[in-house]
Amino acid sequence: MTDDRLVRPLSLTLKGPGKAEETSLLKPKKERIVDLTLPCIEITIQIERRIQRTVIRGGEGDDLLDEGSESAVYNVTSSASVSEYQSMMELFRGGQPHILDPFDGRDVKVAFKSIEYSASNGALKMVLIEDVD
Repeated sequence: MTDDRLVRPLSLTLKGPGKAEETSLLKPKKERIVDLTLPCIEITIQIERRIQRTVIRGGEGDDLLDEGSESAVYNVTSSASVSEYQSMMELFRGGQPHILDPFDGRDVKVAFKSIEYSASNGALKMVLIEDVD
């Protein structure tokens, strides 16, 4: 039996438009591309299938209809410096970011569901949802 776990260090690469905060009310907010790679403690992915179940009275069994898969949900636990957190918030407030899927290396468009950051120890938790076109 082979052990096929990830042997490389876990990291998450995010890229997308970010909105920087301006100090002047007269200047428009600038949009720039933010490219950020975070070392991760843990990355989990959850994917479910949409199943429609029809139970027919008087008949045997039931009918299952597979309606395809839901969007993948990435739960990321990382640590970040304050400057990395600020870059993350630019992505959060900016446009739609992309991540490099840490499991298969493909480019995935995602939406932030939540971010939790602890300033005392730099712990960062994020929930990202895959945006399937």
